[in-house]
Amino acid sequence: MIRVLSLLACVFFLLSVQKKSYRFPWEANKLLQWSDFIGRPDRSTSYSAMANTGISHRYTINSKGFLVKEKSIIQANFYPKLSWYKPNLIDTHTLSHEQTHFDISEVHARMLRKAIAGFKFSRHSQKEVDAIYKPIERSRKAMQIKFDIETEHSQNLEAEMKWERKVRDLLYLYRRWAH
Repeated sequence: MIRVLSLLACVFFLLSVQKKSYRFPWEANKLLQWSDFIGRPDRSTSYSAMANTGISHRYTINSKGFLVKEKSIIQANFYPKLSWYKPNLIDTHTLSHEQTHFDISEVHARMLRKAIAGFKFSRHSQKEVDAIYKPIERSRKAMQIKFDIETEHSQNLEAEMKWERKVRDLLYLYRRWAH
């Protein structure tokens, strides 16, 4: 009996840790909080914070090789264990900057949803999905880097405001592909 209870406790603990910290999707009405950043800060850098975000695409290909569009799930994700901050270095603009990184990933998730929705797949769907995904992912990474360079990692407030406006406009432009 003790073994069963110990095993159940271990399973419950592992599931709760994994569920809480693996990733969560972007949501229109949910902004990042510092409590979402649970990774260990990188002491080798002078940066005050880092939000780790990305896009994922889960899909089904039928027996004939065609993508089943209605089973396609594309999300922008935030990875708490890979995201961190240094409490003594953050200011009121830092969290907003990190949120914009997450928003940039959502813009690209919407771009991917649009591209998938508009593509006529053949029996070579897996190759076609990869050919659609790769340039969008390159664009997402390039935009993240450009955002950091132009805002000087949130230090240039004027550039930061321009970027926040730009990303809000892109979210609006691709609003049809929000989910």
